[in-house]
Amino acid sequence: MGYLNDGIRLYLQSLVDWDTYFRLRKGDDVDVEQEVAALQEVLETAAQICEEIAEETRPGWYEAARLEDGQVVYPEHIRRGYEKLREAGLISFGVREEYGGFQLPALVANVVMQMIARADAGLMTIVGLQAGVAEDIQQYASDELKQAFLPRFASGEVMGAMDLTEPHAGSDLGAITTRATEEGDKVYLDGEKIFITNGGCEVHLVLARDDDTFEASKGSTKGLSLYLCTRTRPDGSKNGVEVVRLEEKLGIHGSPTAAISFSRAEATRVGAKGEGFKAMLALMNNARLGVAAQGIGVAEAALKSALEYARERKQFGIPIADQPLMKNILSRMTIDVEGSRALLYRACRLLDINRAIEDALGRPELSASERAELDQTYQRNLTRVRLLTPLAKYLATEVADDVTRQAIQVHGGLGFMSESLAGKLHNDAIITTIYEGTSEIQVSFALKEIGKGALSVAFDELAKELEELSEPPLGEYADKVRRGIALIQDTFSTLLQDFNYALMCAQALADVVVAVIVGAELLKQAKVDPLRFDLAASWINRRMNDLESRTQRIREGGVARLDRCEKIISLVE
Repeated sequence: MGYLNDGIRLYLQSLVDWDTYFRLRKGDDVDVEQEVAALQEVLETAAQICEEIAEETRPGWYEAARLEDGQVVYPEHIRRGYEKLREAGLISFGVREEYGGFQLPALVANVVMQMIARADAGLMTIVGLQAGVAEDIQQYASDELKQAFLPRFASGEVMGAMDLTEPHAGSDLGAITTRATEEGDKVYLDGEKIFITNGGCEVHLVLARDDDTFEASKGSTKGLSLYLCTRTRPDGSKNGVEVVRLEEKLGIHGSPTAAISFSRAEATRVGAKGEGFKAMLALMNNARLGVAAQGIGVAEAALKSALEYARERKQFGIPIADQPLMKNILSRMTIDVEGSRALLYRACRLLDINRAIEDALGRPELSASERAELDQTYQRNLTRVRLLTPLAKYLATEVADDVTRQAIQVHGGLGFMSESLAGKLHNDAIITTIYEGTSEIQVSFALKEIGKGALSVAFDELAKELEELSEPPLGEYADKVRRGIALIQDTFSTLLQDFNYALMCAQALADVVVAVIVGAELLKQAKVDPLRFDLAASWINRRMNDLESRTQRIREGGVARLDRCEKIISLVE
């Protein structure tokens, strides 16, 4: 189970329409074969480096970053790992070539982050955030800011942080009170931020409330702007940015999580005034795909560890991997990891095509009809990306939590020891279900997109794909997925009757939607690689049975279930 495994190669070589992607992005003269070969080389390099990092970092996994004289000091293994990636140019993946970056497709960038997370989840948190901050600057900042910072991000000279959370403003960004005050041609930030990943870095993207509309916009996401704030002013003096403390966490110890104080900190606005929430959403959506990649990487590490141990450990004269119950556990772990990978890669594939369409629409030679056709494709893809992004984050991180827990069980008593690799991976996995929006928030976001019509668009596309999977033995399982889609459509009308009941069922709805989308994606894999048929069949058999019972429960229930919940909770009060 190598870092560049068959599941990744399948997408790189067969399941992504690279010809369309590169021609949209660079024009008809592009050498697609050469471009794909370059991506292959990037992934091979990343795989080799991450294998090296894994061996070097694991002895120091429990070492945490520390605060000395206001400066964050990274553990030695994090510094060495970051330097290896920096030397290879694998830091800010999406930075355009004109600024010194690779401008990797989202699929390839997320595979790299998956590899880094498998080697060290704490290091991936730092690198993933670095890439996200750079891409937000690239998308929203002025040309002057881009020229000043993007080459430094691409080279790894500076790191970035995303400063959102405040003591009384977590997921509710409308509660933000960090203030941005304009004085002449300068802006000053005052306030506190907490739980800031890599908060000791040089460049901070800060969401703050503008002073001139502070009172009027309080409690809403209006009046929020995004600001770039450095710890060092252009003249070399210290800016008003202070790391107050570093938090002690269950996992990802090498990634520093800081409380930050801003006191008349000079800053520069990124994007339009009052549009900070929109810019931050773009960063967060990209980050959610990154966290999904992190979850998959951690789960892969746990699965590999569990497989190796189960094949070596003998009980009653045979390896425990050969015992029927354990064989079932290991296969289910594998199915879940591969299912989460399939959903993430599907979302990335759509995101990449849309980014390529954006580049194509910027070329003047397109006719009006070509523009209209591309725009229509873009909008349909965007609808699906908005649905798939929270679903991918939800599935991958919940799978990471479960697979790492199962890995502890496979190891038995050894898994419970403090030095256990499986235990360490489980502690790292837990946070993935929480940051960048908890699993509950993700399924609520998915419900919102479904309510806006995303489900019908997604299912229309699935129907087309399933028509191409009619040959035996795939056809039988394509029919099962179709039946699942029909059950979901019949069930959704029940949820439309009461919003609170819909919210209560959001997780169940997310699970069944994931079941059919991943089922179709795994069948597409099996069509290209027949060795993956059993994987697709097992996913569909298990998930479609679960889908039937979940949809039936939704249809038979109602908002009265909320009253029952309150009565049950009252029993322990």
